[in-house]
Amino acid sequence: CALPILVFGQMDPASRIFDFLYLGSEWNANNLEKLTANKVTHILNVTREIDNFFPAVFQYLNIREYDVEETDLLQYWDSTYRFCQDCVKTDGVVLVHCKMGISRSASTVIAFAMKHFSWSLEQALSHTAGLRSVVNPNPAFREQLVTYEGILSASRQRYSFRKPNRAKSK
Repeated sequence: CALPILVFGQMDPASRIFDFLYLGSEWNANNLEKLTANKVTHILNVTREIDNFFPAVFQYLNIREYDVEETDLLQYWDSTYRFCQDCVKTDGVVLVHCKMGISRSASTVIAFAMKHFSWSLEQALSHTAGLRSVVNPNPAFREQLVTYEGILSASRQRYSFRKPNRAKSK
């Protein structure tokens, strides 16, 4: 009985989280017509179990991990941020996907939003889940997002502390 719901859920369209970023599932990553219609240029594949469907068409970054508590996604968030930033700089559009667009890819999008917009975890999670209702990072990924929020906050404080005060030099 649950299987048709699962398949139906997988076939939902990718969710537009920002003008330049969609969050979706394996099905979205395999739908060339929709990818083209959405002007996708980059695909961030956050799965170990799903291959890149169109390597000749899109620029890919693969994060080969499973959706399990032992997975350390935090170690990848600098490179996934750079990949998405590079996409934005070239006026591209990125699809971030995992199997269902619920945990791995959603956590990666939330981490991106926290860094890109200087948002809190709560802001980034609320924004992302508000546009894709199935978003639900596993407990380990939630903990990693809390850690990442602390890292970003410390980095911003360090940067503002180091920034020269031009008013004093006049």
